Amino acid sequence: MSALERHCGWLLHAYPAWYRRDRAGEMLDTLLAASPSGRSWPSVRDARALVTGGLRVRGWAWLLSMPWVVAAAVLTGYGTYNTTKPLDVPDLGIPGWSTDPVAVQITVALAIIAFLALPVPALMAGYIRLHGKWLRLAGWTGAWLAGVALSALAGAWSQYPLDSCPPAHRTEVPTQCPYGSPAVVSWGELAICPAWLVLGAAMTWILAAPARPCARGVPDKTVTGG
Repeated sequence: MSALERHCGWLLHAYPAWYRRDRAGEMLDTLLAASPSGRSWPSVRDARALVTGGLRVRGWAWLLSMPWVVAAAVLTGYGTYNTTKPLDVPDLGIPGWSTDPVAVQITVALAIIAFLALPVPALMAGYIRLHGKWLRLAGWTGAWLAGVALSALAGAWSQYPLDSCPPAHRTEVPTQCPYGSPAVVSWGELAICPAWLVLGAAMTWILAAPARPCARGVPDKTVTGG
């Protein structure tokens, strides 16, 4: 197998498995025939066409659910990171926000927006995509509910233990006990990060069926960039 063939094969994973089983050989032959001899990497144009074509075949349900999954994993990881450093007065309701690097602030802000905005649209898009596939619909509903449960669990596990609170506050159930106990790390949230990634893989598998029979007739121009 040539380097070009191997690298194009990596990009073909942008397409769902059912599409690759039917079309991978044809798409790869087209790409190899259109590439100059001696080339080891596909052109930027061909690579872009492969990725955008794969995302188009995967559909809106996948495009909406995966950012939700990634945003949740980022936020749970950020919850653990945030408890490993001293906390100043909270800004924007996020403890330690003002002490974070700008890149972290932007990432967390985008993750919050995606996490709050995408769950319901993702659920509805999945119902539309899987219409008539009752077992997969049941699995999709279960996966979505599992995501909601993981969100609730992350909120519960991110709280500091009461024993770490100052004596005056140990009878309360504060969110961060109130800001001033950086010595206790909320490891519970960190454990939820891989759970979200597993859930994302499960959602991808549930959506890994053609939306409809004509989906197999996607024109070759989505592959070759024409």
